[in-house]
Amino acid sequence: MVKGQKKSDVQAYSSSVPAHLVSALAWAALMASLLSATCTFPPSKVDKPVNSVADTVMFSIQSDEPVELDTKKEDNPRIDVAEEQPATVKDDATAAPAPVQPVRRVAGPQDAFTELITIAPTVRIDIRYATTDNFTKSKIYDCGRCYLRPEAARAIARAQTTLEKEGLGLKMFDCYRPAPYQQRLWDKVPNPDYVTPPAKGSMHSRGAAVDLTLVDLKTGKELDMGTPYDFFGPEAHTDNNRLPAPVLANRKKLRLAMEAVGFQGIRTEWWHFSYREKTYPLSEWVWPCNR
Repeated sequence: MVKGQKKSDVQAYSSSVPAHLVSALAWAALMASLLSATCTFPPSKVDKPVNSVADTVMFSIQSDEPVELDTKKEDNPRIDVAEEQPATVKDDATAAPAPVQPVRRVAGPQDAFTELITIAPTVRIDIRYATTDNFTKSKIYDCGRCYLRPEAARAIARAQTTLEKEGLGLKMFDCYRPAPYQQRLWDKVPNPDYVTPPAKGSMHSRGAAVDLTLVDLKTGKELDMGTPYDFFGPEAHTDNNRLPAPVLANRKKLRLAMEAVGFQGIRTEWWHFSYREKTYPLSEWVWPCNR
């Protein structure tokens, strides 16, 4: 009863309300009182703003109120979390390692080399490592061809032209040696006294070294150099003067012809000369065997 209201007025009002409606109102008031006394909802959950479908469902469960889900596109969708979060690498010892790409030291394209016979057709070719007629007694090269760096090849051609005036010519035992063939040679003879380790790389593998001798231009017969090719001993040394005069003269002729075009020999092998006018990288390019 409101303050100031007469009791007779309340009674008059009550008498005008149907009895069944009064009972229903009383029952509703009683249930509301019981519910408020036993079920208290934490404000932090009930009053939480609804920002997503998941929050909407949680709100419906907590408040016990029917809620219609809005399946329309949200302003800030969070479907693909991986696209929003920076990727992290797990420290998992069982994870498969990333594939390692094979590393090649230097890949020499074919046009970086010149096949000697294309510019000096009278030079004789006898690539011994393409046969078993070498100090390893094994075939190292798949086939025998003489390639050199263009500058070195042209220098050999000039030397050949000069020697031809004397009725002489060059015979090639070895030219460019691809890195895979250098590895084969090392696998056969892993001794740095005889074979350059592949990791270091031979001048042959740079396309700038040759093994060769002099021949009679008409007959093709090799001039006497005191030892065969690939003979390892003091008799093959260029500073060994205890040799017959014709042998020393032949070695000198070969050395002068090669030095005149930019090549330089070494002390222990009379047949080996390296081109010194330019430097080149190691190469793994392997010539084809089909011509």
